[in-house]
Amino acid sequence: MDSLVATELSLSQMRSVFILGSHGSPMSVNELAGELGLSLAAAGRGIDKLVGLDIVDRREDASDRRIKRISLTEKGREIVDAQMSVKEDLLRDFVSRLPAEVRDNLRSALDAVVNGDHYFATSLSQEAHA
Repeated sequence: MDSLVATELSLSQMRSVFILGSHGSPMSVNELAGELGLSLAAAGRGIDKLVGLDIVDRREDASDRRIKRISLTEKGREIVDAQMSVKEDLLRDFVSRLPAEVRDNLRSALDAVVNGDHYFATSLSQEAHA
């Protein structure tokens, strides 16, 4: 968290970094604004700061120059990776302190969710009908 605080980024700018990190491919500023629940202008101002800090790269879309595509730079990926590493370490520490029986039950429950495609299909199907 200290590394994020040191960047002096706003909450929406930090969310932008993590959304871009999880997206895997360049996004349009409009797509990111939708994910953040911000106006295009507000998202654009946040992206401007991230570009200035060399956390995000902004380029014209190859097929439509009116569209700006944004993606993480190496520095942006390092921020995401560092934060994910911290979260993973905290989770490992928490799980390691659980009693063995609770830990085994947790693993079984999570395995059923992660490996059970029907859980996700049901959720997506319910969302489609809502």
